[in-house]
Amino acid sequence: MNAVVIVAGGSGRRMERDIPKQYLDLQGKPLIIHTLEKFLQFDPGMKVVLVMASGHRKFWDVISISYDQGSGMMVAAGGETRYDSVKNGLQYIDDGLIVGIHDAVRPFVSHETIARCYAAAGKTGSGIPVMEMDESVRMIQSSSQSVHMDRLKLRRVQTPQVFKSEMIKDAYRQPFDPAFTDDASVFESQYENITLVEGNPENIKITTPTDLQLASVLIGTKE
Repeated sequence: MNAVVIVAGGSGRRMERDIPKQYLDLQGKPLIIHTLEKFLQFDPGMKVVLVMASGHRKFWDVISISYDQGSGMMVAAGGETRYDSVKNGLQYIDDGLIVGIHDAVRPFVSHETIARCYAAAGKTGSGIPVMEMDESVRMIQSSSQSVHMDRLKLRRVQTPQVFKSEMIKDAYRQPFDPAFTDDASVFESQYENITLVEGNPENIKITTPTDLQLASVLIGTKE
């Protein structure tokens, strides 16, 4: 059985709106509903856990009444950090499942990317979607020095990051470490190896007004 933890705890300060970004309208539908649709279309029987800040529950309660995707889902309390929020969400996930962890503000993940992630996790324990770098990159060494890095050896990481549930739950029993920048880094610290799969370029994280404008264009091309 498949499951997914949708992390919807962000406040969205960079969006400069009174409403948290995951509940903003995108072409007549809340952004979070677009995201949920992708997973439920991929697997209608998927178990869904939403993680949100307690102060945001009022937004979700209104939305969930109006959309079928909002029914029958577990809602977990968000924590002080993303690490805490994911850990809270995983408490509702049983062992023996394949579970994805996905940002609520990534509504353009493709079914193909989801399928690759879940298939890889079922075989190896993890499936992490990545994209090749398409720009030159430099690493800052000091206030006045930087060094060129080979972009062919670098990847941009997306979500969903998918795992065998008992393994990622075990990894999240570790004390928090500032090096844990995503779920893959938490998993990697416990199990060393992660499996990378191809993501999709449209799978952007919507965090700024410019991102929202781009999302409006992208959704128009999908219709």
